[in-house]
Amino acid sequence: MSNLKIEDAILTYCGFLVAVTMREAARAIAARKLGDRSSETESRATLNPVPHIDLLGTVILPLVLLLSGIPFLLGWAKQLNIDTRYFKKIRRDINIAEAAGPATNFAIALLCGIIAVVSGYKLEMMWAGNDPVPRLLLAIAQSNIVIGVFNLLPFPNSSGWRLLLNNISYQTGQKLNEHAGVISIVMLVLLFTNILSPIFMGAISLYLIVLRMIA
Repeated sequence: MSNLKIEDAILTYCGFLVAVTMREAARAIAARKLGDRSSETESRATLNPVPHIDLLGTVILPLVLLLSGIPFLLGWAKQLNIDTRYFKKIRRDINIAEAAGPATNFAIALLCGIIAVVSGYKLEMMWAGNDPVPRLLLAIAQSNIVIGVFNLLPFPNSSGWRLLLNNISYQTGQKLNEHAGVISIVMLVLLFTNILSPIFMGAISLYLIVLRMIA
């Protein structure tokens, strides 16, 4: 993306912004539905993207990635600390709340893809043509797939990490937490060296297959 036109860069970032903010909104809304009545969750249980924006993860990092030619924009929204004391069945409800984010990403991607296909546009030609509407739909779809998959990976502060810790023994979770810093560094190295790209490309390819089957 180092040679990306300014309009394509804007569309790509808009797709990313939708993906990261809606993921966190889904977590907050799910936690709220499950009984979390904390003021923090209440303030974040909204589809308004502004309360979810984190300066580093939602603005600075993705823009750096965009300028550096990384093929996929990655980042995070403002951290939401769900208060699990309000949950009736803690393990089950944590699983539901954490899975809500990636599930919402995949649902948004599927909806955008269906709209694009029904409108006669081909997903394989994401940046073809000059019509900004299908290009925006496809940018949103791709970003939601990437962010959804990215947050299912078990690295600190991701949904995948919290799901992992929630479903293993306390002792094993403590050992993993002791190495959280190292795991985070490894993840950043994988990110900036494009080693994770095949995973995202595979997810997008699978998405196209599923879309052809149902659209």
